[in-house]
Amino acid sequence: MRRFLAVLFIVTLLAHTAIADTTIDATANRGIKHSPVTDNIVPEGVSPTTGLNLSDYDVPDYFAGLATTGIYFPVLVQISVPYDEKSKNPTLAYGTGNKSPWGLLNADIIYELPLHANGEIRMSALFSDVIPDAVGPIRSARIGHAWLREEWDCGFMYYGQQEYKQTNVIDEVRRTGANEKGLLWPGTVGESRPWKKYYTVYKSKRLRAVLADPNDQSGDPADFLRGYLIPQWPDILTYPQQVNHAYKFADTPNTKGDTAETVYVTWRTNKGKDVINEVYTYNAKEQTYTRKLVSKKRSKDLVTWADLETQEPITFSNVIVQWAKTTYLGLDAPVTENVGSLVKAAVVDKNTYEILEPAVYNSIEGNADIFMNGRHISGIWYREGLNTRTVFFDENGEEVELQRGRTMIIQLPYENGCSYGEALPE
Repeated sequence: MRRFLAVLFIVTLLAHTAIADTTIDATANRGIKHSPVTDNIVPEGVSPTTGLNLSDYDVPDYFAGLATTGIYFPVLVQISVPYDEKSKNPTLAYGTGNKSPWGLLNADIIYELPLHANGEIRMSALFSDVIPDAVGPIRSARIGHAWLREEWDCGFMYYGQQEYKQTNVIDEVRRTGANEKGLLWPGTVGESRPWKKYYTVYKSKRLRAVLADPNDQSGDPADFLRGYLIPQWPDILTYPQQVNHAYKFADTPNTKGDTAETVYVTWRTNKGKDVINEVYTYNAKEQTYTRKLVSKKRSKDLVTWADLETQEPITFSNVIVQWAKTTYLGLDAPVTENVGSLVKAAVVDKNTYEILEPAVYNSIEGNADIFMNGRHISGIWYREGLNTRTVFFDENGEEVELQRGRTMIIQLPYENGCSYGEALPE
């Protein structure tokens, strides 16, 4: 009965989307020629990643980050979005309830990339303004995540990595040179590594129980930075200064584009079925989007994505769908082309490819749909190379001025879907 209700609810949402909302054509040639990429300069005391005044933050002394230490040193953390593995529908309860994340209320930017052809995803949370003492659940990295780290040239916390011959993250970080900078901090290393002690099994205060393996690993990037890296290894702090990541921010609410009070993001399963995984609803009073998902226990409802401990919703001032080609070199081995491309590969079997030539890092672009202040802007994204930032442009080819606050960036494969429209009925 519960499964029936879940299917019925999804069908209802899809019907609502088909009747009342606008479905985005992800592959359409939008004919946008973007302006030259330039560095953005934010005033002193203003965050380059959120546009917020750093003095407005009230953070504990034992946290790290630009708002408290005055040092710009972003950290990227791999975050699990587990689903109920016993369910035949992997889209139910994605990272909700007792499987919710912790620490992401402090994230500046959250990226969402594909993890498996069945629609499973993995998040990468970027912390810069405020770096907390507990983040998780921390899981493994894929090739696309390694390329994302290169964009920020930042510290990288992850618990394991894919080591298939054709998608070996270890080989890739050696090829990019990231392993030589001391910025990779995998949790699966031996006790002799200085960052190992900053990984612990997380015991939830709210649940009063140890979370189940493998979604029980928590990281403490704040203590690692303040207690070890900053005093013991000051030279490493010069690395993030080499790349300008400052976004453009608007001083007034966005009024461009058409109405987008509800945004649906769908992921196509390997069986060819489209299911709605995410629904973003706009709160006009707060001027933010709330991420919601289908509930397993109450299939007719949407469940708000929230912090495990506080149950506070993790909201976004900007939601960006960055359409990106993804090649699955195995069902659980996606290569999300957010900077390079696999120039030649041979099919070994239906689930595996053999790379004949390695990825090439070059300028790359694609369509992008930007949702801000309950509005939708149809644009494009562009990344000039491995060590440069991704820039989002509007329909006129001008860099988008983001709303101040947290941003969600969904690197969505073209075969999936996104639609938007007016607010859901009460």
